[in-house]
Amino acid sequence: MRALTLLLMFLAGCSSGSTVSEPARAQVPFETIVQRSVPGGSGSERREVIRDETAWRAAWQELGAGGEPPAVDFASDMVILAAMETQGCVSRVTIRSVVDAGSELVVDLLEAPPAPNCTCITSERPFHAVRLRRSDEPARFVAERGQTNC
Repeated sequence: MRALTLLLMFLAGCSSGSTVSEPARAQVPFETIVQRSVPGGSGSERREVIRDETAWRAAWQELGAGGEPPAVDFASDMVILAAMETQGCVSRVTIRSVVDAGSELVVDLLEAPPAPNCTCITSERPFHAVRLRRSDEPARFVAERGQTNC
C-alpha cells in the first residue's frame, strides 16, 4: 500500500503542469533586394548582417555587382547578405527564411553549386541580399547544400 501511495505521489508530481518551454520562434518577414550571380565574379563566402550604409556600399563593391547598391533605409531596416565562394558556373544561393529565436536571428540558406556534370565557360559568384526590419540581435546562418542542374 505504501508503494502505491508513493507511486501516485510521484505521478501527481510529474503531471503538475510544470514544463520547460522553448523560446518563442517567429518568422521574420523579409523582401529580396537582389538575387543573382555575377559572371566572372570572384571571392569567398560571405554571410553577414549589414546595419549601415557604409558597410552596404563596401559589400556591394566587393561583390562586383556594379553600379550603386539598391537603396536601404538603415534607420528602420537592415540587410542580410549571403554569397557563395566563386563557383565554376550555374549556381544559386537562396535565403529561405529568417526566424527570430529570441536571442538570435536564425537565417536558413540553400546553397546550390553546379552539378558535377556541368561544363562551364566562365566562373560566377552567386549572392542573395534581403531587406528586413532592423534588429540588434546577432545572426546564426544555417546552410543546406543543394545542387543546380546545368
